[in-house]
Amino acid sequence: MNAADRSTGNGGARNDAPQVVPPAGGRRMVQIGTPRTHASVRRKGGRVSWRTVPAFAAGVLATLAAAVLVLCRGPARADAPATDRIVRWWAAAWLRAAGARVTVHGREHVRADTTYVVVSNHQSNLDPMVHLRALPLSLRILAMRELFRIWLLGRALRAIGMIEVDRASPDLGQIGQAAARCLAAGHSLLVYPEGGTTPDEVIGEFKDGAFVIAVTSQVPVLPVAIDGTCRIWPPGRTAIHGGQVRIVVGSPLPTSGLAHHDIPALREQARDVICSARRALDTTTS
Repeated sequence: MNAADRSTGNGGARNDAPQVVPPAGGRRMVQIGTPRTHASVRRKGGRVSWRTVPAFAAGVLATLAAAVLVLCRGPARADAPATDRIVRWWAAAWLRAAGARVTVHGREHVRADTTYVVVSNHQSNLDPMVHLRALPLSLRILAMRELFRIWLLGRALRAIGMIEVDRASPDLGQIGQAAARCLAAGHSLLVYPEGGTTPDEVIGEFKDGAFVIAVTSQVPVLPVAIDGTCRIWPPGRTAIHGGQVRIVVGSPLPTSGLAHHDIPALREQARDVICSARRALDTTTS
C-alpha cells in the first residue's frame, strides 16, 4: 500500500485498474493508479523524501510475497496465467507505493494474443514495473545479473523465466537461446536497448541485441517511449518522490522476411519512433 494515499471519497477504496481517460487530440489514453486530483501533497527535501522509506518498505514486502508465491507454484508453472497475475500485482504494488500515476497512450496498438520484442528507452529502476503493469502482455525481461544474485529474488526471477544478462560480458549465444525459448512459449520480451539508464533523459544509442532476437525469431518489434520515471526515482539515487509517468506505444514494426543485414535499419527505425514520441510528449507539456 502507498503510505501517502488519502481517502478517495468512496470509503477509502482504491481502484488500481487502468482507467480510460477522455481522448485528447483524437488519441485514446488509459490511466493507471491515482488521478492527480487525488494524489497526496508531496514534500521534497533535496535528496530525501518522506515517501522514500515507506515506498521501499512496501516494495520489499511485495517483492518477498511475490517471490514466495512464484516459488511455491514451481518452475513448471512459470507459463501459467496466474504467474503473470502475480508479476503484475508486484509491479502495481511498487507503483502505488512510489506514488506513480501512469497514463498510457496508444494502447490500441497492442494485441494481447501477439508476441513482441518490446523495446523502450530507460530512465529509472522503476521502468520495468511501469511496463509490466501498463502493457497487456505476458512480459519477460532481459535483466542484469546483479538482480539474480539477490537472495530469493534471483530464484524467483529464474522460476518466472526472466533472462539473466551480464552487461560487462554478455553471452550472446546463451541470451539468444533463452530469448527464443521465451518467445516460443508465447511470452513477449522486454529489452532496454540503450543498455542502461540515461540520467539526463536523453535517449542514447541503441544496441543491436533486441533486434537480432526479433529478426531471428521473426516477431514484430513494439517500440515504447516512457517519460517521468527519472523524476520519481532518479537513477543512482534512493529518493522517491511520486509523480506522473507517461507511456506512448507505437505501431509494431514487422520483421517478417527481414534478414541480418536489415537489423541496423530496424534498430534506427525503432529509435526514431521512440524519440518522436518523447518529443511529442514534451510538446504537450510545454
